[in-house]
Amino acid sequence: MTIRPDPAKIVVPRRHGEILIEPPLPELEAALAHAAPSPLLTETRRTARAHLLAAATRWSRTIGADAPPADALDRPFILTGHQLEFYHPGVWAKVIIADELAQRTGAAAFDLLVDHDTVDHLGFDVPVQSPEGDWSKRPVEFAPPSSLPADSLHAPSVGQFEQWDSALAQYPTTHTDAMAFWLTALKPQSAMGNATSAISYVSWLSRARRQYEASLNIQVHHVPTSLLCTGPLWQHFVQAWITNASAWTAAYNRHLADYRREHRLKNPNRPMPDLATQTTGDTTAIELPFWIYRLGHARERLTLHITGGTAKILRDGAALDPEFVLRDSSLVIRPRALTLTLFARLLFADLFIHGIGGALYDQITDRLLNELFHSVPPYACVSAAWLLPLGQPTDPEDLPALAHRRHHLEHNPQLAIDAFTARKADVAQLLADRQALISQIAASLAAARRNRAEKLRRRALFKQLHATNADLHTRAPNVLGNLDHQLTTARRAAAQNGILEHREFFLGLHTTASLEKLSRLLRG
Repeated sequence: MTIRPDPAKIVVPRRHGEILIEPPLPELEAALAHAAPSPLLTETRRTARAHLLAAATRWSRTIGADAPPADALDRPFILTGHQLEFYHPGVWAKVIIADELAQRTGAAAFDLLVDHDTVDHLGFDVPVQSPEGDWSKRPVEFAPPSSLPADSLHAPSVGQFEQWDSALAQYPTTHTDAMAFWLTALKPQSAMGNATSAISYVSWLSRARRQYEASLNIQVHHVPTSLLCTGPLWQHFVQAWITNASAWTAAYNRHLADYRREHRLKNPNRPMPDLATQTTGDTTAIELPFWIYRLGHARERLTLHITGGTAKILRDGAALDPEFVLRDSSLVIRPRALTLTLFARLLFADLFIHGIGGALYDQITDRLLNELFHSVPPYACVSAAWLLPLGQPTDPEDLPALAHRRHHLEHNPQLAIDAFTARKADVAQLLADRQALISQIAASLAAARRNRAEKLRRRALFKQLHATNADLHTRAPNVLGNLDHQLTTARRAAAQNGILEHREFFLGLHTTASLEKLSRLLRG
């Protein structure tokens, strides 16, 4: 049974209550019941899954959560994952479906915390209403964004947290029971009277979310990628890319190009840039789909330099032996987006649950998996639109149509002149002058292409025409003014709807009752 989303059905849910589960839940349940990885990978997968299980168990102790079941190795594995941020209900929907499928099939469900990615916002946006009734988004952050990956960040200090907590309290939309739960769970331990050293941002956020999920009986076990992408199996995976750098990079770029062509994407960075390859003299530089960095430092793209058959990794101006890099505990190599899901699907997951973006780019992963490993494990796409109750969106007039009407009327003032006004002598003369100018411009068009003097004359005629149009508009001043008012109103309504219908507000801004309703809807 081939289980993967139909690309034609991957549409971002927009209206409140719209959900996307593709393929549908019954098909995903059936796929898990018959999960059978490639026989060539069975032993490797069992070793890999034991590693994942050990990482999840270790992490559960770190955050004080329930460990995976003792017999998890004998169960199907469901994986999902996302960057470490205060994400919205549409992202969280993946976790709910992972839990639902685990309950239906007896599978073990895991949530990969992508802690080698950078974090755009150390906090989240809050919807704010002005005294005039206008809505806007206001970022409330405990610290400025950092160029460091999440695994190098610290949780807020006691002082930072208290300032952040006070800032959030100023906004009525943060006064929900879910937010109260989250803020209690996020409160630094030392602020509650216990001495503590600085904890990591990753464990701080994971612990709070895991507590909230446990309160809703969701049993999806967290696993940071920093624990998953380490050890002998990970080193072997990276080494395989180094050994096959030329061929695998070419395959990566070829499938990416095919995807762009099929989807008519002109931007070379969508859905991700090619891996760069450059030859200078007898050295070929090949970019591999990994990050390399030291903890506490910014990430760099991993580039291999091959000279005379010898491969070196360029790092801090030095050419390093790849085996040395893999053994160096102060350096870490982490996967980029496509490589992460390739690694996770190939070695760990009986089903991987993506959001919208991942489900689209994994069409590329499918082809790469098939070419390199002759195995294409299943995946699904889950998302939802679950909006805050900020008010009903308006139905503004069609902005492009209004703008077109305004532009057309500006250059055709005769359409704004009523029959009575048109009979006035001065207006009739202006209308006649306008028509004469248009005729003269049309007559001069062919000549203007060959004659510079005629080009200058034509420009003068156009200037006269614009002046005449402006004069005519003074005879019916309210027509353009009314259209301008309609455009302003429509633009304001569209901007307001952008807030009222924004689906990416943090899930803690919802009430727990609302999130439970979303959970019931997703579970069917």
